[in-house]
Amino acid sequence: MSQQPAPRLGLDIGGTKTHGIALDAAGRVLAEQVVPTTRGAEGVVQSALDAADACLASAGIQRRDLAGVGIGVPGQVDHLTGIVRTAVNLGIDQMALGDRLAAEFGIPVAVDNDVKAAALAAAAYLGATDLTYLNVGTGVAAATLAEGRLVRGEGNLAGEIGHIPVDPDGERCACGQRGCLEVLVGGGGIAERLAPLAPRVELPTLFEAAAMGIPDAVVEATRISTGIATAVQLVVLTQGSSRVVLGGGVVHAAHGLVEEVRRVLSARAAESEFLASLDLADRVTVLPADYPVAAIGAALVGRWVADPVLG
Repeated sequence: MSQQPAPRLGLDIGGTKTHGIALDAAGRVLAEQVVPTTRGAEGVVQSALDAADACLASAGIQRRDLAGVGIGVPGQVDHLTGIVRTAVNLGIDQMALGDRLAAEFGIPVAVDNDVKAAALAAAAYLGATDLTYLNVGTGVAAATLAEGRLVRGEGNLAGEIGHIPVDPDGERCACGQRGCLEVLVGGGGIAERLAPLAPRVELPTLFEAAAMGIPDAVVEATRISTGIATAVQLVVLTQGSSRVVLGGGVVHAAHGLVEEVRRVLSARAAESEFLASLDLADRVTVLPADYPVAAIGAALVGRWVADPVLG
């Protein structure tokens, strides 16, 4: 009797929560659990273990049964060594997260940037080998697959487009520049600008309020949709991706946002023969809101333990 291939575990470690997911060899979800994330190196390790153990218990799996463990984490990540640097939202300056967790699990642990992990899951869901995953959440970042391989760049920093300045008169970004994409469309900046308008105008109802002609809502909805449209145009022109998958908290919370982004792109195409030839609006794709793209991506990161060429 042949032995069944071992399952994989993925852990998406975010600033507020850690999402654990167990996949079988075919990529089907066996179990998933979410726990709060505790900041700091020791807190992050414990949060990862808590999520992992809760998930494995739900699936009836032991740590020793796993084929691999993958971690998706924000910040600068050396995917070859598992070292994480400047993960500000986690309170980590530098730590060898892969080694720390490998010692706990007793098997190698692969670590990568969370957006790059999500790009792997988006590609798996769509059956694609060429795409850019554009994450618009608290921050803004992108990850590109070309011919099935992640585009990494020096230091694995490719895709940090949130710190490209697009508005010289915009607010100052945490990075020190003015008018970065992250200031325009990142969740932190949006929340700050919408706070004086609440409860009449909030992110889930922003585009409805704009359609009703509420002036402040029109200004903010235009700012967000044009900013994301610019990000889509940017990644297509720099990476040539045939699809741009929009994800992240802002995309899924702002009802009507994706349609407005497509409208902005179509309006630009109507004024430019060059842009019209790119069909930018048709390249925009959104995954179902209930698809745990980051956690599944983290589980796929774990494949690199056995086959590093995949990354």
